[in-house]
Amino acid sequence: MQDSRPTDAAAPDAGAEADAGAGQRDLAAAGIAELRALGERVTPARRAVLRVLAETSEHLCVDDVLARADVIVPGLHRTTVYRAVETLGDLGLVTHVHPDHGPAVYHLDPSLTGSSHLHVRCRRCGEISDVPADLLDGVADRLARQIGFQLQPDHAALTGLCRACAAADPADDPR
Repeated sequence: MQDSRPTDAAAPDAGAEADAGAGQRDLAAAGIAELRALGERVTPARRAVLRVLAETSEHLCVDDVLARADVIVPGLHRTTVYRAVETLGDLGLVTHVHPDHGPAVYHLDPSLTGSSHLHVRCRRCGEISDVPADLLDGVADRLARQIGFQLQPDHAALTGLCRACAAADPADDPR
């Protein structure tokens, strides 16, 4: 799945790349440390999934995670990766989002990254973008007050058209 997160226009220098790599390793290491703190096994598959998700800002489906994890631990079975992702989710280390149609996508949980967010997905190009976590707080408060509904907006992606697709020919609308 594509991802759109703000990036700097200038190319990072070698020191910045090293710092980013260190940060990615730190996120994976934090996940592994949390597994140990919870008394859970640190299996090669769990370690690989944490590393894959720490090394990207993309929202990955299980097949994408498997393809990248197989480079780290060759021969991983798809079922093993599914189980690892599911267990890491149950333990609060990985979060999944349902982006309208298609498979769930995964990323590290805000408890590891320190940054929560919601998702929007372009129904034309499929791009998933992060938006501020508090974006729907007013809607959630109103729903709770008026009808007692407890909104959980972090579990599904809102759909619409991204800026580029909205500017494109409306006749191409996939609805």
